[in-house]
Amino acid sequence: MMKKLSLVLALALIICLCGSAGADVVRRDDLPPLPNPKDPSAPLPLSDRTPQKKLEIWCGRVSVCDAFVVRCQGEIMMIDGGNRAHVRATNLFIDSIGLSDVDYLFNTHHHDDHIEAQESLVRRGLLTARTFLSPYPRDYNVKTQKEMQATVDKAGIEYRTIRDGDSMRLGGEDGALIQFFRWDGSDDANAASMMCRITYGDRSIFMMADVVGEAQRQLAQTRPDIPWKSDIMKVGHHGYTRQDPQLLSLIAPELCVIPNSRMGADDCVRQLNQKGIPWLVTNGGTIYLQTDGGADWYFSVDRVTF
Repeated sequence: MMKKLSLVLALALIICLCGSAGADVVRRDDLPPLPNPKDPSAPLPLSDRTPQKKLEIWCGRVSVCDAFVVRCQGEIMMIDGGNRAHVRATNLFIDSIGLSDVDYLFNTHHHDDHIEAQESLVRRGLLTARTFLSPYPRDYNVKTQKEMQATVDKAGIEYRTIRDGDSMRLGGEDGALIQFFRWDGSDDANAASMMCRITYGDRSIFMMADVVGEAQRQLAQTRPDIPWKSDIMKVGHHGYTRQDPQLLSLIAPELCVIPNSRMGADDCVRQLNQKGIPWLVTNGGTIYLQTDGGADWYFSVDRVTF
């Protein structure tokens, strides 16, 4: 499991610690293929829907916001996307990887840094989707959520509410299994944000949304039904704070992805270093993860800045 990561991780950690200082500013039409020391094949453009038997995840460099694109066997999902203040960065991220339409838009919760950029891109016609996935029922009385609902309705996008325990396949019946989980012990949007575990073959990634603190502790103690163990963990709440030690042990990740800068996630980074868990930060560059579901994950970091 992920044994081939060791040499690549050493290089990636050096990149993360150095931050983005000194990175070249490259025009979009000059962008090179994403380099991958372990897998020489660059990913197909996201406009190419040719089914490929692999799971791919792009973790966008959108300030300290969550912005993820997942593709498996020709189907695509975008998870969150940042706020209006960073919508230009989100647009440049999806443009740089050739994304203009997705099968699913998934919003983990209604906070502006997760939903506003999605709403703006759809409203402006820069992104289209077939289905919008939300942890909230229609007409949920929160401003950002109401705006998003109005936008997807106007765009003719199906609105679908997802609940704790729901699951779906991305890429058909042989595609990636996505399981959704949510803590119901708080009205706080972060604590109750919708997590997901994505599995393809023998490989998995657990995405914690903004769940952290007491919510993580309660989940670790009361939800043995959740298949926590995963190869990769997208840490909760941008890595602003340490992750719950018991939950971290249950997931036992071999790599953590932090949608933040090295300094912005300083306490979380120290925790991971103490536990010997390698990590990557999105402010170091867009992170590309790929697996065919077999023995390994491969990844690269594209340090192009905009």
